[in-house]
Amino acid sequence: MGAPPGYRPSAWVHLLHQLPRADFQLRPVPSGFAPREQEYQQALLLVAALAGLGLGLSLIFIAVYLIRFCCCRPPEPPGAKSPPPGGGCVTWSCIAALLVGWCWRRWRRWARQ
Repeated sequence: MGAPPGYRPSAWVHLLHQLPRADFQLRPVPSGFAPREQEYQQALLLVAALAGLGLGLSLIFIAVYLIRFCCCRPPEPPGAKSPPPGGGCVTWSCIAALLVGWCWRRWRRWARQ
């Protein structure tokens, strides 16, 4: 099975295909395309787990930043006019919950296929 005519892989494709592959015991795996072999599947799962870990960490950092930015305001001096309490925090919390729910639903649909 070759590439379709006129297809030129991007630099990302070349970079990702040159990365060393390892299974769960961190033994090297041949770089050939063999989706039915257990070692190849383990190497693919390991790469996907690392990508998922990076995504999870970035979402946690974004959530902490938004909570800190929206909800933890310094105390205001007496007599100063302030916006209604919690308005921005509720909005950002709803947006974050919707994004997490949407991502979860997409992932569940993808995992069932």
